[in-house]
Amino acid sequence: MSKWVTDILQILPATLADYHKLAEYHYRTEPIKPVTNIYKINAKAPYTNAFPDPIAIVVYRMPIPDIRPRTTATKGYFHKPKTFKKRLQLVNAKVRYLARLIVDPRFHKLGLATWLLKDTLERQTVPIVETLTPIDFTNKMFEKAGFKLYQTPAPPWYNRFTFALESLGLTEQSRVSPLYIHNRLSRLEGTQKTLIENEIKHFIKHFRHRENMPDSMERTKFFLSKLPYPQAYLIWFNPRVPFLPENRGDSL
Repeated sequence: MSKWVTDILQILPATLADYHKLAEYHYRTEPIKPVTNIYKINAKAPYTNAFPDPIAIVVYRMPIPDIRPRTTATKGYFHKPKTFKKRLQLVNAKVRYLARLIVDPRFHKLGLATWLLKDTLERQTVPIVETLTPIDFTNKMFEKAGFKLYQTPAPPWYNRFTFALESLGLTEQSRVSPLYIHNRLSRLEGTQKTLIENEIKHFIKHFRHRENMPDSMERTKFFLSKLPYPQAYLIWFNPRVPFLPENRGDSL
């Protein structure tokens, strides 16, 4: 990190209001909850008027109850309790989920994401931080910060839905606009309309409490928020908070 950056900029605790100022630059649109920590990069005085606030944001939240790659990465540690309630309590006690890491596009290529990530990992008080992302595998930022990468190929039902959208000409590039997608789907008729409606229902039934969502903009935003598939699971073991008393969890 260049000295001029750290002389002018700082990392501070932030709020959801700060996150929402940069949320439009992230590919995920669904609400984040429950949040545990938020941090931002902004300018120090007397430079505050020369920079937006925030310049970058990172959001940590409570973990997803069950992620298959977590089982592999921790050698089944979180499945040892006999009941789901006890397994959930164990996950909640030991894991945090990195939900968002966003840099204002005007400040890309300065190393701010790496700085924010490394700094805020040092502030975590649990043994594990994890994330799921459709990461570009040539981008080693997370691995340089100490995360271990597990590739997670998309399941067949996910690929089936992507193929159904692409068969209508709804490519990955066009899917950044929920309004465009919703209007295109609304104009379909006959067999095409029936087929894509069946594919949407087949897709969203895999998400808890979503299987009966009616045709609406809300539903369109929801299924688009699940694309693209998070093809990487990344896990970080906190060297300051042992995962197990005897080690970091590497020898479970």
